[in-house]
Amino acid sequence: MPNDQDLKQLTDLIYGEGASTSPEIMAMIGSSVLNRIESGRTEEFGGNMQEVINHQNAYYAAQDNTDLYQQGVSGNFPDETSQKAYKQAMAVASGLMKGSIDRHKAMFYFKEPEEMKMRKKGKSTFNFDVVKRGEDSGDYRTYSY
Repeated sequence: MPNDQDLKQLTDLIYGEGASTSPEIMAMIGSSVLNRIESGRTEEFGGNMQEVINHQNAYYAAQDNTDLYQQGVSGNFPDETSQKAYKQAMAVASGLMKGSIDRHKAMFYFKEPEEMKMRKKGKSTFNFDVVKRGEDSGDYRTYSY
């Protein structure tokens, strides 16, 4: 059974990263967090929900403190569409944590333009040489160890 605090944190992150995306993309986002927690790579990611979401290597909306992420954290949504998206994010987070939604294998996901920018900046931004490309999901390229 998911812990309420972890469920809230995962929901906020999924909403912050993917409020306007499909449930499949939301599941990919949430999966990446859970996969990082279970990876045992605590120095790289942290070892629990809060540490993984806020880690310096996270690349998540929480780190950038986006407007959408703040909406989720505060519960102040500008409209009914946003409220529905948050409820969808919560359903996905809960399903992932309970195991009723299958997880994606990805630990990282990037849209092609974002990935190309990172590759130009080199290994100081993200080292693509140490990860394996997984299955694409929508407009996203996925990677794991």
